[in-house]
Amino acid sequence: MSFKRIYLAGPLTPRGTRPDCNGNPAIEYLYNVRDMLRTAHRLIADGYAVFIPGMDFPLFLVNNLTLEQIYKQGLAFLEVCDAVVVLPYDKEKSTGVLAELSRARELSIPIFEGYKEFHDATKTREPNAL
Repeated sequence: MSFKRIYLAGPLTPRGTRPDCNGNPAIEYLYNVRDMLRTAHRLIADGYAVFIPGMDFPLFLVNNLTLEQIYKQGLAFLEVCDAVVVLPYDKEKSTGVLAELSRARELSIPIFEGYKEFHDATKTREPNAL
């Protein structure tokens, strides 16, 4: 299978479990977004189109959008992706990640645990250029 579009799943909501954040939820959220962006950067540099749910926070600045609507938008993008790369840190505690992984399994979309697993599985293939 050729992969073009990658859905990047990972926890965003602070859980107070990251030792590098000293229990500060704002910093934990930012670190979670940073981890997503770093992984997305590597995937984009490899030639893939990446949907980054961690970048949907500006939608909260728009009146009348709910968290449910934003989740639905993310899942709509997931449904047209060729693979899911999930950041492994605390994923089992994230209801959003669990929902994304469940939907990916329903659709038989391949799931990879982090960039390295995805890269190792696909390094013999060339991504379809955008």
